Amino acid sequence: MHEGEAGSFFALLVRGSVTVSRATPTGPETLAVAGPGSIGGELALLRDQVRTATVTARGAGVALIGDADDLDFLLGLDGVHDRIRDLASTRLAQDVRPVSIALADGTEVVLRPLLPSDRAAYTATLDEQSDDWRRRRFFTATKPSARIIDHLLDIDFVDHFAWVALEHEAADRGLGVARYIRVADTADTAEIAMAVTEGHQGRGLGSLLLGAIGVAATEAGIHRFVATVQADNVPMRAVFAKAGATTAFSEPGVIDVDLDTVAAAGLLEPGLRAELHAATHDIVTAAGLALTASD
Repeated sequence: MHEGEAGSFFALLVRGSVTVSRATPTGPETLAVAGPGSIGGELALLRDQVRTATVTARGAGVALIGDADDLDFLLGLDGVHDRIRDLASTRLAQDVRPVSIALADGTEVVLRPLLPSDRAAYTATLDEQSDDWRRRRFFTATKPSARIIDHLLDIDFVDHFAWVALEHEAADRGLGVARYIRVADTADTAEIAMAVTEGHQGRGLGSLLLGAIGVAATEAGIHRFVATVQADNVPMRAVFAKAGATTAFSEPGVIDVDLDTVAAAGLLEPGLRAELHAATHDIVTAAGLALTASD
């Protein structure tokens, strides 16, 4: 498979290994080495676009080749549909070019999807926060367990999407994260959670993240956000208030939040909304809606 060519087939690797690479101004960049059980070429078929990478055999091997009809058949099999959807959306998320944004104080940050490969940096960042920060975010000062981390990074970019803000593309620590998780059995409502790390609050990151996750949610057909916030988390309540959220006391010390996703996205200026819309369109729409249309 060659980068830039029309995708007329996909391949399932049965035996052997392949190198996945992409052209850069300084020469080919190796993206991955894949082994038996891997699938390649499915994105070009799903999106009806040219291939975005070159796949080269590293030696003798065996691969099963299929066309668009074969892929459609596989998507109808129990378990295969969700696996390919998750794989496709993750690959698309990895391809998103980080969006550079200037905060109110002039500081430049970049925004990109949070990826499963961010696990080590994400865990380290959570460990570095104070007990009070974790209490406000997780309702307990205890460091999140491995199972909770698994849940937070089990992102399919359709029903569960997350942005991470970084100082620069190569940074190994995040400044903040915003995510939505679609409520089970509800197509247009999602739970939202946001957190800005200590030392970076009060700079507009909360509003930026809320606006960005609002853009992603509207792309996914989500119209309503709900959230649960500690009553003493005044900065986060203020961010939600900017988007016109309604609040109600849930239990002592806890507040329920309800807001419109379009209003959340409206916290961003139009140019930035358009840029984030373009960055998320393929991930949420091409990988999500195109696959669900194959059901």
